Parts: sequence; C-alpha cells; structure tokens
Amino acid sequence: MVAIPTTAHGVPSIKVSRNAINVRFADPPAVHDTRDLHKRAECGESIGSCSPGQCCSENGWCGTTGDFCGGPQCQLDYSDSCDTAKSPSGESTLGVDRSPLGTVPYGTEITQCTSPGTMALTFDDGPWEYTSMILDILADRGVKATFFVSGNNLGKGMIDDESTQWPSILRRMHSDNHHIASHTWTHRDLNQVNPDIRESEMVYNEMAFRNIFGWFPTYMRPPYAYCYWSTGCTDTVSALGYHIINMDIDTKDYLFTEPATIDNAKDRFASLFPTTAGDDGHIALAHDIHYQTVVNLTDYMIDLSLSRGYTLATVGGCLGDPEENWYRNADGGSSSSAETPALTPTPSPSVSPDQTCGDTAGYTCQGSAFGACCSYYGYCGASAAYCGTGCQAQHGSCDTLPSGLYTTANGLCGAQFDATCMSFVKWLPVGIQRAWGLPLNFQLLVSVG
Repeated sequence: MVAIPTTAHGVPSIKVSRNAINVRFADPPAVHDTRDLHKRAECGESIGSCSPGQCCSENGWCGTTGDFCGGPQCQLDYSDSCDTAKSPSGESTLGVDRSPLGTVPYGTEITQCTSPGTMALTFDDGPWEYTSMILDILADRGVKATFFVSGNNLGKGMIDDESTQWPSILRRMHSDNHHIASHTWTHRDLNQVNPDIRESEMVYNEMAFRNIFGWFPTYMRPPYAYCYWSTGCTDTVSALGYHIINMDIDTKDYLFTEPATIDNAKDRFASLFPTTAGDDGHIALAHDIHYQTVVNLTDYMIDLSLSRGYTLATVGGCLGDPEENWYRNADGGSSSSAETPALTPTPSPSVSPDQTCGDTAGYTCQGSAFGACCSYYGYCGASAAYCGTGCQAQHGSCDTLPSGLYTTANGLCGAQFDATCMSFVKWLPVGIQRAWGLPLNFQLLVSVG
C-alpha cells in the first residue's frame, strides 16, 4: 500500500453555532388538543431512553431522522443510534504513526498568526449547502482560507458519502489550495464527553478524510473553541498529533444570521484588530453554514483586511508551516497503491471527468480540465505536485526532471524516484523527511538523502 505524503501533493483537493444555528432540531409535534399537554417529552433525564434504533433529540423527542440523531444534539445517554456512534467505512486510523511534523507547537492553544501582518480567515462547521458559494467568492478574490470541517454534524450525513455533494466540495476545497482542518466528527464538546467518545470524535473524522483523500489533517479546532488540560481534551488531541487552533477574532456570526443583524458581526470583526497592520497576525472565526456570512460578511472581511494592509493567508501559511505538514499520511486510504501491478494502458483512454487518472481509474489527464499531468497518486493537476516527481507519463504530460539524483519536486523521494528530500525540508535532520512519514522506508530515505 503506497504511503500518501502528508502534504497530499498530487492528491486533489462546524463549531456549531452555540444553539443559535438556523436549523430546526426535532421540535415536538404540534399540539392541537390541550388534552395532550400532560406529556412534555418522550426521552431524556428523569424520563428514560428511546426504543432501540431511535434517537433522543435535544428537545427530548424520539425519532430516526437527522433532526433526532444528528450531532451534537442527539442525547447519547438516552439513544443507541446517534450519528456520533456511527463510524465511516474502513479500518480505524488510530494505528497511524503520530510523529510530530514541523515546528508549530503541540499541546498548546494557538490563537494568533506568527507571521507579521497576516490575517487568516477560518470557517467552521461545513461543508454545508453554502460552502460552494464561499469557495466561488474566495476564488474570485484570489484568497486562501482555512476550513475546519465537521464530518457528520447537523444531520447532513457523512462527508465521505459519495452519494452526497460533500466529497466533491471537499476535493474542490483542496484543489483550490485552501487549508483543510478537523472540527471533529459530530461537533461534541470534547470537554464534556467521556475519553472514548473524545477519541472517536477525532478518529472517525480522520477515517472520513482518509476515505476521500488518503490523508487526514494535523490541525484542528475544538467545538465551542474549548479544549482544557483539566478535562483530558488537550492530552487526547495532542497525543493524536494535532495542533490546536483557536482565534483572537470571533465574529459571533452565528448570533447574527439575518440581513438586519449581520452588520453586528462586521462591527465585531472591525473592532478586534488594529486599523494598520503591524507585527501581529490574526486568526478570525466565522461559519460557512450561515448564508449571511457567506454572501455578506466574507467579502467585508476580505476588503477590510486588505484596506488595513494585512496579507490574507491560511492558518498553516500564517504560522510558517509548509503545506506538507498540514496533512498526515493514512496508510490504507483510498488513493492509488504502489503495490497495484502495472497494467498496459487501454487504447485511447477517456479524458478524466473527475480528476482521477491512471491504470486503476482508466482515465488520462490529457485534455482534462483539472490539468494535463497524472500524479503518482492518480489525480490530474498542473502543479509540480502532479507534474513533478512520480508523475505518470503514460497517463498525461510530465515535467522534464534532472537525470541522476536530484532534489524532489514535491516530496516524493527515495531510491524508487532517484530523488532526495535533503533541502526539501531544511529544518529537519539531514536526510530525514518526517513530513512524508518515511514514504518508502527509513533505510532508503537515509541512504538517498
């Protein structure tokens, strides 16, 4: 099974609103006869659990739809079918190596950018029905942002379910070079749940990312922006190899979701950072699940940041962390495997309609809208991640690479590629490229560079 690099080169790319979200969560049935008013709820504290297969909603009613079973509202103590307990397909990622990557600190909360004069716009809780709209806005403005993704919140279904729009939205998010980070599986308060659920909230999200990309993030934001040492949250998240990201600018957009109130979120944003860029950098929080945030607040944040002299960046970028450290390779992911026997290309292969390419997919990248190069991991693109080291020339175009031993163009290195990782990540020990999870094996990596 091929090891997918943590930078995901050549692989394409919901802090819940504190009970103020504009989504209706399992309201009780309308009462038309006052004789029925004696029963105020069906489940919960002092009442009991729902029947097997049903979920107890936040308001104490039993049902089976997303309004009842969706996280984090479903009451775990009185249900056996909450989305929180349902894992994505495939093996657990818990056994994946969690060695530290890069120099960004672990075990502490990060609230600001370290690069002077930078502003990182971050969006929590998606993907949602408005996420494609915000990606369009960011593309039009040439801005990169960071998305803290929840895998199965609000009853939306699992993000790796190919029958939904979520996988394609996330692939576009990645191919647009935004930073994708974790916001847990069902947005449970990691300080309130037991250790097993705290762990599964992180691991289930990893599994879903693995099923889409072959990797999972190394950055996360805890739901409700709290992760305490005293509750065990910080220990759990740090042991899993995550940087804990908070913010110093909270727009509280979840409180201002109407056209008449969204200006309050704008005012908060404007008041929480200097009018002239200086030595500090900032991380701003908003949510891509709110329509007014997408169509009104986002452009405002971009315009005001630029007018004050700030450079807009991703969280990883504004912390000086190279992209190869943003994601951790997950062995057993859905990407192409080097162990798959090479097949003779079929005559006149079809142009890739979905960015996949190579022998397994049966598509070529020549003429593809995603780019003409087929990466080592079987995806079409146009950057060095796709066209450089490991590019599959039989399935598209490739860059001309130096003969003999050379420095990798994208992090693939070792004897298999005649490429060295030395100089690719200059701050790591000579010849050791931990960010790529020892893509071939330790001995090969050391011997080659």
